[in-house]
Amino acid sequence: MISAGIAAGIAFGIGGCAGTPQPPYDDSQKLVRATLKILTDDGNAICVDNRTNGKPLAIFATMAVAPAPSRRPLAWHTVAPLRSSAALTTRQIYQDTIVNKPAHIPDPTNTTPTLAYLDQQRLNNAAMVQSRTGQTKTVDLPGGFNVPRVDARWWPFVRLSRKCYLKYVVSDPVWSDDLGFVTVNIEHWGTTYAFQRRDKDWVPVGQWSNWLF
Repeated sequence: MISAGIAAGIAFGIGGCAGTPQPPYDDSQKLVRATLKILTDDGNAICVDNRTNGKPLAIFATMAVAPAPSRRPLAWHTVAPLRSSAALTTRQIYQDTIVNKPAHIPDPTNTTPTLAYLDQQRLNNAAMVQSRTGQTKTVDLPGGFNVPRVDARWWPFVRLSRKCYLKYVVSDPVWSDDLGFVTVNIEHWGTTYAFQRRDKDWVPVGQWSNWLF
């Protein structure tokens, strides 16, 4: 027998659009919505967990204090959707976890140009400060804020869905008066997007080096 709570969760996950937030959005919602627009900018449909999860600048803060040879390739780039062709097959997952035969996943690369030096410094400084003192907020996004080509559902349904190959987790956003950051994961790849406040909304201004986790 299914409890009322579980049944409600299943109904919410299947519905996908229950309780869809409507404008006007707050800053946290605007940042997540701007992130979803990036991920669908090339016309691809995506599946995404319908609640944000994770600290947006945890990886940045760790890598920013790594030894110099590891830090040197890191940079902010012009923005592009994060894509992965490195999804593990069921056989690879079995061999990796049961047979102890590690699967090889290629390192992700950025295909867009790096930003100018002053922009690099501005975003690095802001990201470092916000990684230490910024306040994050968990955001619910049932219905994906009505962004076209976004299917936002309860995470178990996202993992099982065959509706789309691209399945994302979006972090909690963090922001200050003029700059905000959101991290996105797909499969074993991740990236962080930087946003500038403009005309009561947030626009993307940079994408940090993609990483493998």
